[in-house]
Amino acid sequence: MKIAFHGAARTVTGSKHLITLSNGKRILLDCGMFQGMGKETNELNESFGFDPASVTYMILSHAHIDHCGLIPKLVREGYKGKIYATPATRDLAAVLLEDSAGIQENDIKFENKRRALQGVPLLKPLYTKEDSLAAMDSFVLADYGKWIRIDDD
Repeated sequence: MKIAFHGAARTVTGSKHLITLSNGKRILLDCGMFQGMGKETNELNESFGFDPASVTYMILSHAHIDHCGLIPKLVREGYKGKIYATPATRDLAAVLLEDSAGIQENDIKFENKRRALQGVPLLKPLYTKEDSLAAMDSFVLADYGKWIRIDDD
Protein backbone atom coordinates (compact mmCIF):
# COMPACT_ATOMS: atom_id res chain seq x y z
CA MET A 1 0.00 0.00 0.00
CA LYS A 2 1.19 3.50 -0.86
CA ILE A 3 -0.22 6.83 0.29
CA ALA A 4 0.21 10.15 -1.50
CA PHE A 5 -0.85 13.40 0.14
CA HIS A 6 -2.23 15.89 -2.38
CA GLY A 7 -3.39 18.43 0.18
CA ALA A 8 -3.42 19.15 3.90
CA ALA A 9 0.24 18.11 4.04
CA ARG A 10 1.94 21.47 4.64
CA THR A 11 -1.34 23.22 5.34
CA VAL A 12 -4.62 22.41 7.06
CA THR A 13 -6.72 22.81 3.93
CA GLY A 14 -7.36 20.99 0.65
CA SER A 15 -7.44 17.49 2.13
CA LYS A 16 -6.85 14.79 -0.53
CA HIS A 17 -5.14 11.51 0.38
CA LEU A 18 -4.71 8.92 -2.37
CA ILE A 19 -4.13 5.33 -1.27
CA THR A 20 -2.86 2.89 -3.90
CA LEU A 21 -3.32 -0.77 -2.96
CA SER A 22 -1.06 -3.61 -4.06
CA ASN A 23 -3.76 -4.74 -6.53
CA GLY A 24 -3.62 -1.34 -8.26
CA LYS A 25 -6.94 -0.06 -6.96
CA ARG A 26 -6.92 3.50 -5.69
CA ILE A 27 -8.94 4.96 -2.84
CA LEU A 28 -9.24 8.72 -2.42
CA LEU A 29 -9.89 9.88 1.13
CA ASP A 30 -11.54 13.30 0.83
CA CYS A 31 -11.36 15.74 -2.05
CA GLY A 32 -11.11 19.12 -0.42
CA MET A 33 -10.79 22.63 -1.70
CA PHE A 34 -7.81 24.76 -0.74
CA GLN A 35 -8.89 27.97 0.99
CA GLY A 36 -7.33 31.18 2.26
CA MET A 37 -3.92 30.90 0.63
CA GLY A 38 -4.06 34.07 -1.45
CA LYS A 39 -3.16 33.89 -5.13
CA GLU A 40 -1.81 30.36 -4.64
CA THR A 41 -5.32 29.10 -3.79
CA ASN A 42 -6.62 29.13 -7.38
CA GLU A 43 -3.57 27.33 -8.72
CA LEU A 44 -3.80 24.63 -6.02
CA ASN A 45 -7.49 24.03 -6.79
CA GLU A 46 -6.94 23.75 -10.55
CA SER A 47 -4.93 20.51 -10.51
CA PHE A 48 -5.48 17.36 -8.47
CA GLY A 49 -1.98 15.98 -8.91
CA PHE A 50 -3.51 12.72 -10.17
CA ASP A 51 -5.96 11.62 -12.86
CA PRO A 52 -9.51 11.52 -11.43
CA ALA A 53 -10.36 8.63 -13.77
CA SER A 54 -7.63 6.53 -12.12
CA VAL A 55 -9.40 6.55 -8.73
CA THR A 56 -11.42 3.41 -7.96
CA TYR A 57 -13.28 4.54 -4.82
CA MET A 58 -13.71 7.69 -2.77
CA ILE A 59 -14.47 8.05 0.92
CA LEU A 60 -15.65 11.36 2.33
CA SER A 61 -14.80 11.68 6.03
CA HIS A 62 -16.94 14.74 6.72
CA ALA A 63 -18.59 17.69 5.00
CA HIS A 64 -16.21 20.57 5.55
CA ILE A 65 -15.46 22.36 2.29
CA ASP A 66 -11.72 21.70 2.74
CA HIS A 67 -12.59 17.97 2.65
CA CYS A 68 -15.40 17.86 0.05
CA GLY A 69 -15.09 21.10 -1.93
CA LEU A 70 -13.63 19.66 -5.13
CA ILE A 71 -15.87 16.59 -5.47
CA PRO A 72 -17.92 18.14 -8.33
CA LYS A 73 -14.69 18.92 -10.22
CA LEU A 74 -13.42 15.38 -9.56
CA VAL A 75 -16.59 13.86 -11.05
CA ARG A 76 -16.69 16.29 -13.98
CA GLU A 77 -13.05 15.49 -14.80
CA GLY A 78 -13.53 11.74 -15.01
CA TYR A 79 -14.11 10.03 -11.66
CA LYS A 80 -16.72 7.32 -12.29
CA GLY A 81 -16.76 5.47 -8.96
CA LYS A 82 -18.85 5.70 -5.84
CA ILE A 83 -18.41 8.19 -3.02
CA TYR A 84 -18.95 6.64 0.41
CA ALA A 85 -20.25 8.84 3.22
CA THR A 86 -22.73 8.86 6.07
CA PRO A 87 -26.20 10.24 5.32
CA ALA A 88 -25.51 13.37 7.38
CA THR A 89 -22.21 13.97 5.60
CA ARG A 90 -23.84 13.57 2.19
CA ASP A 91 -26.72 15.90 3.10
CA LEU A 92 -24.40 18.62 4.41
CA ALA A 93 -22.05 18.22 1.44
CA ALA A 94 -24.97 18.71 -0.96
CA VAL A 95 -25.77 22.09 0.61
CA LEU A 96 -22.14 23.19 0.84
CA LEU A 97 -21.25 22.19 -2.72
CA GLU A 98 -24.25 23.87 -4.30
CA ASP A 99 -23.54 27.01 -2.27
CA SER A 100 -19.85 26.89 -3.19
CA ALA A 101 -20.75 26.61 -6.87
CA GLY A 102 -23.09 29.60 -6.61
CA ILE A 103 -20.40 31.70 -4.93
CA GLN A 104 -17.87 30.75 -7.60
CA GLU A 105 -20.29 31.51 -10.43
CA ASN A 106 -21.09 34.94 -8.96
CA ASP A 107 -17.44 35.76 -8.28
CA ILE A 108 -16.41 34.72 -11.80
CA LYS A 109 -19.24 36.72 -13.35
CA PHE A 110 -18.02 39.85 -11.54
CA GLU A 111 -14.35 39.16 -12.31
CA ASN A 112 -15.08 38.46 -15.99
CA LYS A 113 -16.73 41.86 -16.42
CA ARG A 114 -13.46 43.46 -15.36
CA ARG A 115 -11.40 41.07 -17.49
CA ALA A 116 -13.55 41.73 -20.58
CA LEU A 117 -12.90 45.46 -20.24
CA GLN A 118 -9.17 44.77 -19.98
CA GLY A 119 -9.22 42.42 -22.96
CA VAL A 120 -7.79 39.48 -21.03
CA PRO A 121 -9.07 35.87 -21.16
CA LEU A 122 -12.22 35.12 -19.20
CA LEU A 123 -12.24 32.68 -16.30
CA LYS A 124 -14.46 29.70 -15.53
CA PRO A 125 -15.54 28.53 -12.07
CA LEU A 126 -13.99 25.33 -10.71
CA TYR A 127 -17.48 23.85 -11.07
CA THR A 128 -21.09 24.90 -11.52
CA LYS A 129 -24.30 24.22 -9.61
CA GLU A 130 -25.10 21.59 -12.25
CA ASP A 131 -21.76 19.90 -11.56
CA SER A 132 -22.46 19.87 -7.82
CA LEU A 133 -25.89 18.30 -8.35
CA ALA A 134 -24.48 15.69 -10.75
CA ALA A 135 -21.81 14.70 -8.22
CA MET A 136 -24.47 13.85 -5.64
CA ASP A 137 -25.56 10.92 -7.83
CA SER A 138 -22.24 9.19 -7.02
CA PHE A 139 -22.88 9.02 -3.27
CA VAL A 140 -23.47 5.70 -1.52
CA LEU A 141 -24.62 5.96 2.07
CA ALA A 142 -22.93 4.15 4.94
CA ASP A 143 -24.46 4.18 8.40
CA TYR A 144 -22.43 5.91 11.07
CA GLY A 145 -20.35 3.46 13.11
CA LYS A 146 -21.08 0.49 10.82
CA TRP A 147 -18.51 -1.40 8.76
CA ILE A 148 -19.13 -1.61 5.02
CA ARG A 149 -17.36 -3.51 2.28
CA ILE A 150 -16.43 -1.37 -0.70
CA ASP A 151 -14.57 -4.08 -2.62
CA ASP A 152 -14.45 -7.87 -2.71
CA ASP A 153 -10.62 -7.99 -2.80
